[in-house]
Amino acid sequence: MPVYQARSIRQMVLLGFLVVLLPVVAALIYGANSLSSMARNHRDHLVTAADAAETSQNLAKSLLDLERLARQYHLLADANLLSVFNGEVDKVLENLNSLRTLHRDNDVVHHANRLEDLVKTMRTGLNEGSSESDKVFEALQLIPQMRGSLQQLRSAIEEDLKDKVESAKRLAEVTQSRLLIIGLTVLPGTLLLVAFFSVLITRPIKTIDATIKQIGMGHYPSHVDLRGPRDLSIVAKRLTWLGQRLKDSEASQERFLRHISHELKTPLASIKEGIELLADGIPGPINPKQREVLDILQSGLLHFQKLINNLLDFNLLRGNKTLMRSPVVLSDLISNLVRMHQLPASRKGIQFELIGEPLNVAVDKSVLSAAIDNLLSNALGFSPSGGRIIVRWFRRDDDLVIVVRDEGPGIARDEREKIFLPFYQGKATRDGPLKGTGMGLSVARECINSHGGELLIVDADKGACFEIHLPQVLRQDPPGLSPKSDRSPRRWTEAQDYS
Repeated sequence: MPVYQARSIRQMVLLGFLVVLLPVVAALIYGANSLSSMARNHRDHLVTAADAAETSQNLAKSLLDLERLARQYHLLADANLLSVFNGEVDKVLENLNSLRTLHRDNDVVHHANRLEDLVKTMRTGLNEGSSESDKVFEALQLIPQMRGSLQQLRSAIEEDLKDKVESAKRLAEVTQSRLLIIGLTVLPGTLLLVAFFSVLITRPIKTIDATIKQIGMGHYPSHVDLRGPRDLSIVAKRLTWLGQRLKDSEASQERFLRHISHELKTPLASIKEGIELLADGIPGPINPKQREVLDILQSGLLHFQKLINNLLDFNLLRGNKTLMRSPVVLSDLISNLVRMHQLPASRKGIQFELIGEPLNVAVDKSVLSAAIDNLLSNALGFSPSGGRIIVRWFRRDDDLVIVVRDEGPGIARDEREKIFLPFYQGKATRDGPLKGTGMGLSVARECINSHGGELLIVDADKGACFEIHLPQVLRQDPPGLSPKSDRSPRRWTEAQDYS
């Protein structure tokens, strides 16, 4: 059975509004009809009560006139009085018919028929006998019965009206209960429908948002499973197409960087060999000024070589996440890396302070070394003369945390994500003649991400502070340490002998 698919998000929203409003509209229509019916019943009851009261009053007046005319006819024997009497009898019968129409209750009809029989009997007695005959006398004897029947008729009418009022009350209570039940049913039902259509509408949007985030993080899906309106399905297909184009473009960039890096290595090696030959004095002795020029060339060559290595490492890490883990004593690894930066640090009067235990970790030594080396190089480049660089590592639950902190200008909050982008240059000025390449922190983050960890920037009172979080890399016993070895935190400074 084919599943209905809306043509557009607008059509789905309109359909959702329509479906959500249907139970509410149905409940409102039912409530309006119930209240209208109740109002009509109350109105009919009021009209019936008013008509019954007026008819009952006219009936009592007509019966009183009948009694008076009958007695006058008995005393005066006037034929005109008998004619008026018969007219009043017609009024009484008409009023009784009206009461039977207004009140179809059995008691009301019974007492109305009883009173009608008495009135007809009285009229027959008066019309057939003379004023002094027994029939007239017997007709006059019916007056007390007529009064009793009238009283019983009034009581029956009152009871009928009370029954109708009670029935109206019960109907109002039942209607109120039904409306309450409908309200309690419609409200959660409407909320469920709202939630259902909200999920139905937002789910494809969330899928598209997740796809955009994946593309932004460098993951390019080949297919987006989106169930929703056709226009959003088209957007999802366009995103897939865009992701593939970006993937191809990124692959082309990586190939270009890889090729250009390898191509640069050959002339770089030749230049390095020539500089070393000059520095060793093989072509001939060199004077101090030439030595200064050679130092500048060597410094630039090292900077160029590091740029090439960073490009190669960056491409390698992005294309291949395979690690060669092995047990490493973290304090030895960090000490060796600091020793490599000791010479440029001593020129600027910068001290290294290393704090941590000789922890044993299972990592890819070259990859982790590249990450820490780039952080140290970054800290050294932005640290002022006479500053201090703190490297600290410790356990946090089952994770390893490495902190690299300098006393430089720090990193602005609006740049904390951008500085990890390749080739991005921050606003802070790097100290020294050589400027940064913008690849160091990108390589560092890729190295840490390849271990399943995180490289974060945390707030610090002064300078920039980077934290490396590596999960599940700690081992129980460092190699070469006996169970009695001292594992208390240690502190190293630039005064330590690194030779």
